[in-house]
Amino acid sequence: MAQTINPDATIIPDQAEVWFKLASDVADIDTLMPEDPDDDLDELGWEEVGLVDDKKGVPLDPSGEVKEYDAFGHATFRVKFVKGKLVSGFTALEWNSVTRKFVLPGSAPGKIGAPKDIQGYVLYRHVDEERSMAWMSLRPALLELKSHGGIVQGELAFAEIAVHHTKDANGDVFEVIGDTSDDVVKTFTIDSGVTAYTATVGGVTTSSIGTKTAAALQAALRSLSTVTALPDDGVSVVGPTGGPLVATFTAPVTGVSATGTGGNVTVA
Repeated sequence: MAQTINPDATIIPDQAEVWFKLASDVADIDTLMPEDPDDDLDELGWEEVGLVDDKKGVPLDPSGEVKEYDAFGHATFRVKFVKGKLVSGFTALEWNSVTRKFVLPGSAPGKIGAPKDIQGYVLYRHVDEERSMAWMSLRPALLELKSHGGIVQGELAFAEIAVHHTKDANGDVFEVIGDTSDDVVKTFTIDSGVTAYTATVGGVTTSSIGTKTAAALQAALRSLSTVTALPDDGVSVVGPTGGPLVATFTAPVTGVSATGTGGNVTVA
């Protein structure tokens, strides 16, 4: 089978930034969420950490527990993954007003203290050529000082930070702001009696679709001029035969609807 390579789906960051906010200074994290990754984060209230080690970048450490269930005569008849955790991190190379909030902060300005419980939000922003993306933590996370480089003549001091994330009610850790933030998702619900249907996007209608599969709807939508004008492939469709079928458009679209024969097809 020939391998398909999509270089546009490969992220090779050219530069990156780490931004921080103490949890105690945040009343509503939604007020700090940028609409676009290139927004002025300082104006939103974020504080830039400063220089970070580009060789170490922002490592991600996922972990959890694989739990095996046995029954009489049936070893490992089912396996589950539980207690999933995610730890991110960065290595700060500056001693400034921001890093002093989580690197050995003391009881008052001008004091250096022992490691303590520091809870905060982080935002990671990176740029790959002209494409920007940001990851913003959704809940307060513990910032743990893993190691410190101390003071060495002729060397940069460093502070290695591990960020222990907690999940929100949906099990999510980050909000992604970037390439996918303009995606539009539409769900096609097809009545059981439908024998064929058409779909319309931006005033342009497909030919009759006689199969209730994701592949058939995707092919029909991608034939429309209003969809081919969108970035990348324009739309991707997933879902079981018979629906509901979920279409994700790669940019804002208007006038998405469908008309069925033998029953209704609703789009929401």
